[in-house]
Amino acid sequence: MSSWIKVLDQAPKEGTMVEVNIKDKDLFVTMNNGALYCGENRCPHEDIKLTLGCLKGNRVKCSLHGYSFDLATGDSSEEDVDDMKTYNTKQENNKIYIQI
Repeated sequence: MSSWIKVLDQAPKEGTMVEVNIKDKDLFVTMNNGALYCGENRCPHEDIKLTLGCLKGNRVKCSLHGYSFDLATGDSSEEDVDDMKTYNTKQENNKIYIQI
C-alpha cells in the first residue's frame, strides 16, 4: 500500500535538485521546466549521488560517467545500466508530497 508523504515545505527552485531522506531512502526532488520530479538519489551504475550531477533537458546526468536518466520515467541512457527509480510527486498548498 502506498501513501503520500510530505517531503518539502516548498517547491525547489527551477533547475535545482533538493536531497530528501524518507524511510531510509535517499531521494531528490527537482523542478524542471515547471514540473516536479522525484527520483532515487543514487546512480544505479556506481552508487554515486545523482545530485552531484546536473540537469540537462529532461534528464539528470551522473557526474561520474555521464550516464543520464529520464526524470519522468527513470529510463537510462545506456542499455546495460539499470533505470533510476522514480516516485510520483504532487504539490498541494505549496507543500511537496511524494508517493512511497
